Amino acid sequence: MASPLRHRLPPSRHSGPKHPALHPARWYLAAIVVLLLGCAFSALSARSVGRTDSQEAHVAFLVSADTTAAALATALQHEEDLVVDARAYLAGDAEGPNESERGFRRWIASVEALTRYPEVMGGGMIQFVPRAQLAAFARKVVAEPAIGVQPGEPFRLVPSGQRPYYCFVALSFSRRVESQSAALPGLDYCATASLRQTILQARESGRNEYVPLTTGGSTGLTIDAPLYRGKGIPATTAQRRARFRGVFGTTIEPQVILAAARRGREDTTIVLHSPSTSQVGFRAGPVVSHGQHTTRRLPNAWTMEASARAVSFGLLADSKSSIILIGGIAFSLLLSLLIYVLGTGRARAILTVREKTAEISHQALHDSLTGLPNRELALDRAERILARARREPGIVVAALFVDIDRFKYVNDSFGHAAGDRVLIVTAERLQRAIRDQDTVGRIGGDEFVVLLESAAHAGSPETIAERVIQALRQPVELGDGRTISTSASVGIAIGVRPTAEQLLQDADLALYAAKAAGKDRSVLFEANMKSAASARLKLELDLSRALEQDQFFLLYQPIVSLASGRVTGVEALIRWRHPERGVVQPGSFIALAEETGRILPIGRWVLREACRQASVWQEQGRELRMSVNVSARQLDSDRLVEDVRQALARSGVEASALTLEITETALMNDPGAAAKRLKRIKTSGVRVAIDDFGTGSSSLTYLHEFGASRIKVDRSFVAAMAHSAEAAAIVHTLIELSRLLGIESVAEGIEDEGQLALLRKEGCDYGQGFLFAHPLDAPGLEAFLERDSARQRQAVS
Repeated sequence: MASPLRHRLPPSRHSGPKHPALHPARWYLAAIVVLLLGCAFSALSARSVGRTDSQEAHVAFLVSADTTAAALATALQHEEDLVVDARAYLAGDAEGPNESERGFRRWIASVEALTRYPEVMGGGMIQFVPRAQLAAFARKVVAEPAIGVQPGEPFRLVPSGQRPYYCFVALSFSRRVESQSAALPGLDYCATASLRQTILQARESGRNEYVPLTTGGSTGLTIDAPLYRGKGIPATTAQRRARFRGVFGTTIEPQVILAAARRGREDTTIVLHSPSTSQVGFRAGPVVSHGQHTTRRLPNAWTMEASARAVSFGLLADSKSSIILIGGIAFSLLLSLLIYVLGTGRARAILTVREKTAEISHQALHDSLTGLPNRELALDRAERILARARREPGIVVAALFVDIDRFKYVNDSFGHAAGDRVLIVTAERLQRAIRDQDTVGRIGGDEFVVLLESAAHAGSPETIAERVIQALRQPVELGDGRTISTSASVGIAIGVRPTAEQLLQDADLALYAAKAAGKDRSVLFEANMKSAASARLKLELDLSRALEQDQFFLLYQPIVSLASGRVTGVEALIRWRHPERGVVQPGSFIALAEETGRILPIGRWVLREACRQASVWQEQGRELRMSVNVSARQLDSDRLVEDVRQALARSGVEASALTLEITETALMNDPGAAAKRLKRIKTSGVRVAIDDFGTGSSSLTYLHEFGASRIKVDRSFVAAMAHSAEAAAIVHTLIELSRLLGIESVAEGIEDEGQLALLRKEGCDYGQGFLFAHPLDAPGLEAFLERDSARQRQAVS
């Protein structure tokens, strides 16, 4: 329809009748045709979108089911961790098992079982007593009555009668105060067929079991772990029968973990099913009779069934299809009206062009996502505010530079749509937090600017910044049932500046200081921030040249076998020989390297240099394992797998001689991706150690997935273990955990003989620290090894 408009000529006043094409009725007919076609296309589009939304809703339901199943599996693993810890405690030490009820209850209190595990109702140890040992057990119960049992109370077998074996409660704890006393000492749990089958099944399998338990008309869930005499779980069935002591179990309230797994997904109903019987199920949520259903497998053959309301599709199935239908019809109506107006009036066409021009001009100066002024318009308004402040000295000018904390994590973890939602909500909250005369603009990315102009007696910029921070701490709803907790950092620059750019630059420097101070706060610009920023920029420039100018070098700290005292390996430690500052420690530049991404080529150089030196020592006949630290940025890239392969190929060193040390924090950035990369690396024979173990938040599940060969006990625990019972308990637990998992333990930061003696007593495998040697260069380490070998030979002779 555009071509006739372009070639249309105004009719002559002296010409004959109007051209038929110029008659208003023709334009009216053309508008009706466009309207009908537009409505038909809108209806088809709305139906298609409705169908797509229905499919997307089903996919979202399946993803929600996967997430819920993962949360349930993690919760069950969390409960199993308590059972495993209790089994390790009850196994005791060389002097015998820990079977004192008072000691057991102190241990329960020390691990805060009832606080850290709100779903646990109670638990305890059921002792397996063969008939030949019944009399001895009865005498012990009478001689050493449990808490809550009167001294001298006779032992009564319930139910009475002779059986091949009996099962009695030896130790117990309960959340209910009235149940804290011991159960009836002579109550035989093996007299009940279901309990007897559960106990015998645990004895035979040696595995932890999840078992539904019905008592008093209600059904709960127990997690039972078999107990054996001695350390570990016997390898054969015959050995398990011979060394069987009983079971330790906890009873949990399923609704607690179901509610936690379902949090944030209240529109989904979940049912937890037992593998032993289909009649046992634990439900959270309403019954969904007609909807979508799916089933997921959980540990120990349990299953989770998820249900939700089915999503229909159609012209008005949801808001999106309704918007498309109504919007399409409205657009068609507008287009048809526009055609009619353009065809019947040149003046209206000119007016429309002007309106569109104004809209384009608005778009050029405003952010397309939030509708806020963009950088160009914000700078223009800042210049105007500064000009007024120069004319009127009583005006206070300030700029707040606002940055969303961890916004990259939101984009990477939840998707760019979630990131856009956070930006839109942030813009809305900023506008509500300020006054009408102030300006909010989006500078770019997740950075916003607030321009303040007020009289000297008005509210201070610091107060407004605090109001902004409070507003942005509120969770953001994504519209799909999920919420994200956010916060923001604010840099404040107050006062007249020569230019708007300088005002914003000073606010940006203050923002950087707020980020460095821990985020979620505001910082006021100070003059020394410019010198600090210049120093940081200079350090960044120096760091960019350090690798090219061969300024990095490695030191090696020995790793010693605590049993033999022999050096078995070394840890490669990077240092920077700065031309002006001298030797720079890693703590002064590694964080900057991580932030700027330069840690990737630096880490690649460390890996190659360490492998080269390991190859030299290997040719000299020195059997030393080389440990190399890997940063979080390296672990986040698939390039790490190729870097390891190339370093081994170039140096020719055996893969088994290389150990990659990775901190718990780095592993937790993306545990799934990290586990996949580490598994690919381990296939070549390279070992993996988890550094600073115990300071992060990894679970036993992740420890298994990462395939760790050793764990390193953090130096802070080693330093405090001599005077802190809590630190000593943590060290004991970590070393015992490594022993149970069959992996090596290494203690860091050993500085005196007292720490060494305690670690040897705990059975720690390896250690490193200043007590043995400071970090040494390659020649220094070789000399140290020669002295150590001479000392070993002298000790033998």
